[in-house]
Amino acid sequence: MQAINELALSKLDIIAMLWFLLCWFSYTRYVNTSPKSLVQSMYVWRKRWAMAMLARDNRIMDAQVITGLNNVVTFFCSTSIFITAGLFASIGSSEQIVKLINQLSFLKTTNIATVELKLGLLIVIFIYSFFKFGWAIKQHSYSAVVLASVPAAHEVNLERDSPTANLMGKLSSLGSQHFNDGVRGYYFALATLSWFVHPIVYIVIISWVVIVLHRRDFRSKLLQHLSEA
Repeated sequence: MQAINELALSKLDIIAMLWFLLCWFSYTRYVNTSPKSLVQSMYVWRKRWAMAMLARDNRIMDAQVITGLNNVVTFFCSTSIFITAGLFASIGSSEQIVKLINQLSFLKTTNIATVELKLGLLIVIFIYSFFKFGWAIKQHSYSAVVLASVPAAHEVNLERDSPTANLMGKLSSLGSQHFNDGVRGYYFALATLSWFVHPIVYIVIISWVVIVLHRRDFRSKLLQHLSEA
């Protein structure tokens, strides 16, 4: 209760935090459900990959693709652990952080309880990303098992094995979706650092991040080329 009473959160701080939550969860839902997003466009290509896999006797390339996807997700997963550990260590140095912030004229003055709240929010974001990455690893691993269950090309029956191939593509797409959710958490975590400067700056940076993400997910040249192909 004492820590709560010591929080120096203004109305602007509360508005900024609510704006952050609204932008993060609303945009995540929007991008994951929109048929025009980059995520959905890649789902079409994964289906094509799955059907092409049926015609290959040697599926080493397909297994390497899944391994490569898993390696990238594993890197981010382990990185999330290190960042979270560093943030927990930073909470132990809250007093020094407060002194540093209060000495800088361009930063809003604060206290220990408020700094710990902001660091706690960063910890929550990176823990969220860690769970997203961990689930993505499982989904990619399961897609590899489904890949291994498909018979050799000369034994493939399209009517029988096409649903299995499509299942592999769906699992890979789910893994990619959760990976993107985790990476998006990194974007919003970096934006949250601006909260230490001023809540208005935080609101502006969060809005800018949403604009950047929207451009990449819906208006990028990458999506244009994928759609044209």
